[in-house]
Formats: sequence, structure tokens, C-alpha cells
Amino acid sequence: MIHRRTLLAATLAAPAALAQGRGPVRLVVGFPPGGSGDLFARLIAEPLRDELGRPVIVENRPGAGGVTAVEYFLRQPADGSVLMMHTGSSAVAGPISRRNPPYNPMTDFAWVALLSNAPFAVALNPRVPAEDLRGFVAYAKAQNGALSYSSAGIGTTVHLAAEALNAATGIQVQHVPYPGSAPAITDAINGTVAYNIETYGTLLPHHRAGALRIVATLAEERAAIAPDIPTAKEQGWEVSAGTYNLLAAPVGTPRDAMEQVSAAIGRVMAKQEMQDRLAALGITGFARSNPDEAKAFVAAEIARWTPIVQRLGIAL
Repeated sequence: MIHRRTLLAATLAAPAALAQGRGPVRLVVGFPPGGSGDLFARLIAEPLRDELGRPVIVENRPGAGGVTAVEYFLRQPADGSVLMMHTGSSAVAGPISRRNPPYNPMTDFAWVALLSNAPFAVALNPRVPAEDLRGFVAYAKAQNGALSYSSAGIGTTVHLAAEALNAATGIQVQHVPYPGSAPAITDAINGTVAYNIETYGTLLPHHRAGALRIVATLAEERAAIAPDIPTAKEQGWEVSAGTYNLLAAPVGTPRDAMEQVSAAIGRVMAKQEMQDRLAALGITGFARSNPDEAKAFVAAEIARWTPIVQRLGIAL
């Protein structure tokens, strides 16, 4: 018979045992391989494995602009064995662009840290006869709604950013959603759509190869990795948009497991090699963030984008 004191001690020790387990940690991503969210998850998976002393497996669950992954994630055990790599799409854009939000980002996640921020860029199929954003806007208006753009899905940050840009410039174009960034970019390259909006990290290799032409960044200032590309603001339109990565655990994850992951991801992000790799992709990496800061950031983004979504009439 187990003594009551022994049972109580075992119960109190359980969270620590879970936090220090040796089974794999699954890192859920809401998009297929090749997109910015997946790219970031794979960049940190190996160094995070080294810090935790546990395998870190990236688990792609694409669909519905990240919502499919969230619905899956919310059914996972809160024992430190599963985390989610959120982008702006799953953390903010997805829920606020739906009439009946499938989850509440302020209460349904235990936010661990804000990890990065990356501005968007506008990339044209090179057969589009425009060398800058002004030229493209003039060309698009002359096409009378015949052009289209691709995005990583309905209700994603790129969808909202594109609609904000379209509204600001007054162009009428059709939205063609895809299950992720990679196929959306592919169809911009082959000319199925006229343009795509994505992060520098995913678009720059195609721009440099001549497969796409980046004509503007939606950042507040020019990117250090592409100083020759002007902002939309410089070309006459006040549009600023990008995406970001945040790490979350299921609500109810033991405090010590959360603290272990938070400390480990902080060490990963502080490494100079990681900062250099992110900078080369046009991504700002945050070496120090805590759960309160991450949650406050999500709240601020919801407050920023909700009136824009309402003004644009985006309601899924």
C-alpha cells in the first residue's frame, strides 16, 4: 500500500518530471513546408533540441490559414511535450477575420515568447510591365479587375495586408488563396497570378534569380538586406504590414515546463549565429521575451487590425 505522504510527494514532483522528460517535443506549424512560419520553426528546432536535451520534431498541420493546426493543437496534452509556432495568421488574423472565431488567442494559449518580426514585400511576376509600386498600381488600374494575387490562405496576415494595400492604392484585383506560402509563390512565378505578398526571406531568392520582381516593402523603412527596394510609404501609400512568430504551449502546461522552454528558447534566440541567420532573411529576432510580453503583443495586434478588418469588410 502506498503511503499518503509518498503519493503526495510523487504528485507534486510530476510536473518537474514532465518538464525534464526525454521524449520528443512536437512543434506544431500551421502551414506546409516552404513558407515563412515553417522556415522559422526549422531554424530553431535543432538549437532548441540542444538546449532542451530532447528531440524537437516540426509537425506541419496546414489548412484554413493556420486554423486547422490550432484546432489540432488545442486537443493536445498540456504536459510540456507539445508547442505551437504561431505566425500572425494563427495568432491574430485568423480569429479576427471570422464572424464566429474558432478560438480566443487571449485565453486559449499559454504564450511563451515573442520570437521574431518580419515585414512583407510585394513581388510581381516579371512579365508584369512595372518596375516599381507606382507603375504596378497604374498598370493594375488599366486592367479593370483582370489581375489576381496569391496568398497563403483566406484570413492570413498576407491576405489582410494585400487587401489593405489594394484599398489604399484603389486597385481592383482578385484574391486567389492557397494552402501555404510555397504554392502561392510558385503561381506568382509561373504567371498564374500577377503578384504575391510575403516575407523577404521567402521572396528574396526568387527576386535575385529574376523569377519575381520585388517592387516595395511594407515595412516602415527599407530593409538592410535590400536597401535598394523602397517602402510603399516612400511611393505614396501609408501601408505597413508584416508577420511574426510566437511560441505557445497548451493552457495548463506546468509552470516549470513553461519556464524550462522559455529559458531554452531565450538562449537559442540570443546566439549570434541565430541572429545573423535571421538578419540575412530580413527577420528581426528577439533574444529576450517573456509570456507577459508575448500576450501583450498579441493584444496590441488585435487592437490594431480589428478596425482595419472591419473597414475592409473581411468576414469569413
